[in-house]
Amino acid sequence: MITLTNETFSAEINELGAEVTQITRKQDGRAFIWNDTTGNYWGRHAPLLFPAIGKSNDDAYLITGQRYPMGQHGFARDFTFDHIDQTAPDSVTMTLHANDQTLAKYPFLFVLTVTYTLTATGLQITYTVADDGASAMPFALGFHPGFTLDAPLEEYRLQLVGATTPLQHLGVAPAPFRDGTTSPLTAAQGDTIPLSHALLDDGLVILDAQTATQARLLHGDDTVLALNVTDFPYVTLWSPEHKQAPFVCVEPFYGLPDQAGEPGDWFQKAGNTTLKAGESKTINLTLTLA
Repeated sequence: MITLTNETFSAEINELGAEVTQITRKQDGRAFIWNDTTGNYWGRHAPLLFPAIGKSNDDAYLITGQRYPMGQHGFARDFTFDHIDQTAPDSVTMTLHANDQTLAKYPFLFVLTVTYTLTATGLQITYTVADDGASAMPFALGFHPGFTLDAPLEEYRLQLVGATTPLQHLGVAPAPFRDGTTSPLTAAQGDTIPLSHALLDDGLVILDAQTATQARLLHGDDTVLALNVTDFPYVTLWSPEHKQAPFVCVEPFYGLPDQAGEPGDWFQKAGNTTLKAGESKTINLTLTLA
C-alpha cells in the first residue's frame, strides 16, 4: 500500500489496480472513500476501469473479427501496477504495461499511467494511455469511486454544472447494458438530480456530461465534494441495487458500457477512443473535498 500525505489529507493507494482505497481529512478524520467493513455491500473502493467500462456481451468482444474475452470493467483493476515512482510524500506515478496475460485478452501493447497528487483541496489525478504498438488501439477508461455518506442518500443531490438541460441519460436495459436510447431524465430538476435509492435500484444511471464542467455532490446547501469532469463525456451514478447502501458512486466515464446484444467490434463501439500507433491520450480529473 502506498501512502500519500500533505498538511490537509492523507491517502492510501493500492498497487493492485492503482486503486484509491482511502482519503482522510486530517483535521477531523473524515473518511471520504467507501470502505465496506461489514462485507454487506461492495468490497471495492475506487477502482480504475480499463480498457473496458461495464460488462461485455457474453464477456467478450471482437477485434477485426477475432473474439477476445473481457471481464466486467476490463482488467487493470486486477493487475498489480509494475512500475511505481514516488519522489514526494504527496504524489505517486503508477504504470501498467502490457504483458502476456493482458495480451491474451487485449492484443495491444498499451502503457497505462496514473499520477495521484494530494492538494490542499483534494486529489488531482492524471491518466495517460499510450499505444506502444504498431497498430491502432481502441480503449475506454473510467473512475469508479464510492463516496461514504453521513446521512441517508435521499438527503443528497447531484449537480452537473454546465450540462445541457434538460439532463439526458442513456437508457439501461437490461442492466448493466445500454439499450441504445437517450432521453431526458425525468427525476432531474434543471441541472440537479435529487438522489434516492429508488432512482438507483434499477441499475446505474449514465448521464450525458459532454458540456459539463463539474459533478457536485450536495447535502442541503453544502457541496460535499466536486469532480472536475471537463475531460469526461459521461458521469454515472450507482449504488448497490436494493441494499440501501450508505454510499454512492459518482463515476466519470471516458467511454461507455456495451449496448445489449452480441459481442461487437471495439473499433466500432460507441464511446471508445482509438489511438494511432505511437499515440497517447492524457485525461485529467480533479477531486475537491469540502
